[in-house]
Amino acid sequence: MDIKYAKIGSNKSNGRIWLEGNNLIKAGFIEGAPYRRVDNIDGRQISLFLTADNPAATDRKVTASKRGGKSRPIIDLCDRTITEIFGDARRVRVTFSNGQIVIEAHHEDINKETRETAFRKRYKAGQLREASLFTGGGISTEAIHSALDEAGLIDGACKWVAEIEPRYIESAQDNCFAVDDTTAILTGPVEEIETEFYSTVDVLSFSMPCAGFSKAGSVKHKQTSEEHSGSTLFATVSAIKASNPAVIISENVVESQSSPMYQLLRGELERLGYTIFESILGPEHTGSVEHRRRYWFVAISSGLAPSSLEVPSVELNSTPLAQFLESVDDSQFCENQYLKDKSVRDSQAGKGFAKRQLLTGDETKVGTIGRHYAKRRSTEPFIVRDDGKERLLTPTEHARVKSIPERLIAGNGMTIAHQILGQSVDFLQPYNLTRALLGAL
Repeated sequence: MDIKYAKIGSNKSNGRIWLEGNNLIKAGFIEGAPYRRVDNIDGRQISLFLTADNPAATDRKVTASKRGGKSRPIIDLCDRTITEIFGDARRVRVTFSNGQIVIEAHHEDINKETRETAFRKRYKAGQLREASLFTGGGISTEAIHSALDEAGLIDGACKWVAEIEPRYIESAQDNCFAVDDTTAILTGPVEEIETEFYSTVDVLSFSMPCAGFSKAGSVKHKQTSEEHSGSTLFATVSAIKASNPAVIISENVVESQSSPMYQLLRGELERLGYTIFESILGPEHTGSVEHRRRYWFVAISSGLAPSSLEVPSVELNSTPLAQFLESVDDSQFCENQYLKDKSVRDSQAGKGFAKRQLLTGDETKVGTIGRHYAKRRSTEPFIVRDDGKERLLTPTEHARVKSIPERLIAGNGMTIAHQILGQSVDFLQPYNLTRALLGAL
């Protein structure tokens, strides 16, 4: 048995399938051999049978052409029935066995048609199915879920979520409206999760780890995106193929957009039949206090894709930071002499990270607050008093400047809360992006 994957051509509005060469010879379809064609429209299949022992007047014959002085058998199928059988599919799988050839729609074209048909049906019924990879504490997941729910399009909670860190996913289970007792919780590295646990969904969101892409991560860990992300990319593509979503929403640091990993991911999704839309979203799209820009891409199955997708701009935040701050105990403040001395040393050494973010409360924006904020890193924001003493933002304040509902970190200690928040996104970025997507569909 031989297998060949081939394209469906066209000729004068008719579908065309062209077969030639050694595959035909091995199956017995030599020049002049009579064969019968049987069309199965419902089964989306064309079968060819050799009929030398039982010929009929309607049988066809294998033709041939000469190439390099050698005769090559040819079967040229060209008619409207091919289009009727295979629809919008542009590829076929051809199975050659002794005396028989079976032509079927390519599995990836079937997957594309299946997800688009399911999406249209479930969108109309308000029963879209959702899932997420690299869920973390569920912040981006809930933002997307909220936009879908407000539009009356979602069918319950996420069907499944996947996350490596148990403490993060437990927080999502406790606090995130997109995760409930019906959600399958897949805890572990995505590279190790069997694809059988990824049920089919309509909307899949994910945010791959970004340490190898960010400037800080690549400097600190001396990692390239290729070193950091190869296995993650393979696992993510496997999850996409297994769950066959019609819509994919993903984000990462701005630097990732030009990385080899994302170039490969975009290329593979386009090959699978998705149209890609890319955006860099920041405070001008959310009005949030934290000025944190992220790279977002949306992959939509091409039969559903709009002509464009843009997130509208909004007014920048004009409310002073003081309005987002809590009353805290005096014990939260300290001298932070080590950081002050470090800043002086870094400045003298000409390091780019020398300038600190010391905030009084009058500011209308703050810089990026990362995952390890609780470690009191010199580059991230501190609240400073007139006496020079400093403190970190509390987890509640951290959530507020990212427009994240405070309940999403309820029950967590300071370190875990800051980790969940710091590796997440401005809540309004995925929320507004999803709303714009729904408006474009």
